[in-house]
Amino acid sequence: MRRLPETLRLEPEEVPMTPVLQRIAAAAAAVVLTGCCLKFNDLAPGTQVPVGAVFTTDRKTVRVEPFQWSNGTWTNNGYARVDGSQLAGGTAPELRTNNANLNFQLNYPLQRLSFKFADFGGNENLKINNDFRNVANFLGLHNTTVGGVLVQVTAVQDVSSIRGEMVLQGPIQGFSVGGQEFWIDDVCPDR
Repeated sequence: MRRLPETLRLEPEEVPMTPVLQRIAAAAAAVVLTGCCLKFNDLAPGTQVPVGAVFTTDRKTVRVEPFQWSNGTWTNNGYARVDGSQLAGGTAPELRTNNANLNFQLNYPLQRLSFKFADFGGNENLKINNDFRNVANFLGLHNTTVGGVLVQVTAVQDVSSIRGEMVLQGPIQGFSVGGQEFWIDDVCPDR
């Protein structure tokens, strides 16, 4: 029986770039350049994280921060909870914020970021590149610029909720988002 070497050394010029290898290399580069979406699958449903605490998901740090109500008052009494629902339209679990903001520590700078959301009441907070917005709902931010970044919102509104996706395009150096009765999933950074 022939024994295989423990290590195999190939010089780059010895490996022809066949169409199959080109597709594999392109797919690998796409994963490295775009990163992976935060789907919160590594978090246990029911876990609750108070304002002031930090947690890690998909190897990214998320800070739970104070929330500003519609009257301008800040509160530290909120939390983020891992929820087994699919209200935001992603895959379970999702994150629910109750009077809290989520500050995502991603590999900045980014050129694009998207996320799915569900708003079941109260106001929302959004901060991009230290430009803070306190809005009744995200529909009013569609096709506006926040922190030098174009905000696009595609959503459906019914009697009790607004559900959709927000896409941010432009140079992103920082991002946080939250709400009173707010669900988020599939946070997808793109370099």
